[in-house]
Amino acid sequence: MKGWDGLVSSALLGTDRRPPHFEELPEHVQERLGDGGLLDAAALATVYKRAGRKPLAGLTPLAAAPGADRPLPRPVAIRRLAAMLGGFQTSALGEWLRVADANGWGVPPEQLPALADYARNRAEYRPLVIAAAGRRARWLADLNPEWRFLHAAVAEGNDWTHGNAVQRRAWLKARRAADPAAGRAELVEVWATESAATRADFLGLFADGLSLADEEFLESALDDRSREVRRVAARLLARLEGSRYGARMIERLHSYVTEAQGVLAVELPHRLSSSMERDGLDSQNPQGVGKRAWWLQQIISNTPLAAMELRWIRLPVEGCAAEVLQAGWTESAIREAGGDQAARWARELLLLKANTGSRGPAELLRLLPPAEWARAVDGLRSTVDVAELVGGLPVPWPTDLATMILDQLAKVGTNRAWARLASITARAVPPDALTHPITREPTSEEDTWRRRLVETLTFRRELHEELS
Repeated sequence: MKGWDGLVSSALLGTDRRPPHFEELPEHVQERLGDGGLLDAAALATVYKRAGRKPLAGLTPLAAAPGADRPLPRPVAIRRLAAMLGGFQTSALGEWLRVADANGWGVPPEQLPALADYARNRAEYRPLVIAAAGRRARWLADLNPEWRFLHAAVAEGNDWTHGNAVQRRAWLKARRAADPAAGRAELVEVWATESAATRADFLGLFADGLSLADEEFLESALDDRSREVRRVAARLLARLEGSRYGARMIERLHSYVTEAQGVLAVELPHRLSSSMERDGLDSQNPQGVGKRAWWLQQIISNTPLAAMELRWIRLPVEGCAAEVLQAGWTESAIREAGGDQAARWARELLLLKANTGSRGPAELLRLLPPAEWARAVDGLRSTVDVAELVGGLPVPWPTDLATMILDQLAKVGTNRAWARLASITARAVPPDALTHPITREPTSEEDTWRRRLVETLTFRRELHEELS
């Protein structure tokens, strides 16, 4: 504000050394100052600054967003939402949004800007905020460039040719879901004009609705000038049952791994051929793994599980360390996540306590049906940190797993070594386990992690009750 710096200088240096120049202040401040002195001028200038600015004239009001709103939940639930947006128990915000959406509740419009700001740098919250914004999602995205992720709420007909990056991605994703062949044709048409980053990103959308009809296009993408595009294409082809890519990997596997007299005999590749590099095999081995062993591990990880025998897991291995094969099988199982073969291989690898390479046992655990998680965790907890094991599982957990972990936490006293597991469990317990007896046990001031666990479980229980 004009004149403010002069007032500050006069206050710091003294009016004798730096007489105030009130004529530098805005006209409205001077009119009300009259014969007042420095402090009066400072008070008036402060109010003037805080009052903002004159309303702009000649503006056309924004058109209202079309559509209808959902009903709002009870005021107590809205107050809880405001508290979370203000910084209290903010990690439960996603749960509040999911429960509200599942029960048909809307979000007060005045809370949407804060939600959009919160989700701006938190990709995992964006779908929840888009759902909460409803009819106002695209409307808000047009008002603030920092909320452009809200454009993903609606994919309109002209977004593919005239939209921004977020709109075009949302359009292609919707098009691909509705008509995979049409979505592929649209991308093929503009493929040569897109940047490498955009090609890789858009190609990744083919994971949904992937079929052999995509094979020809993906095979051509293996020759792309971008390494990242080639990597995405190879990952997709490796998931494609019955593809030529899978057949090439099976042929390579059988040339290096054979079963003879109850033993897996391994011959490590002597070189990385150009065709192997084209199929996405990386020449740069990670630390701790030899080059040739790394090449074989990648071949195994990209070979369809159906082309390998599950009993191989328990056979002795000659020619390389068994851990090389185990790491490859782990990658292959994770790649085929969601299939029956993946669950069978994950189950056997966990029972064997196999080497999982750069992956952790938790990633294999996620491949099992949730009904098996509690039994698997119980069998592994003597050799694997339970917090590491369950920390990556989708939430909420099955009730039997949550109850087993809460029972354990109830018995361990106040040892701080359990704090991390307690923090993970507090967010993962399903609604029907939020009344576990541990929430009714007294906690002391020194018992920090137990107190926080109980507070979080209680907060979440109340959240569900208010939104029911």
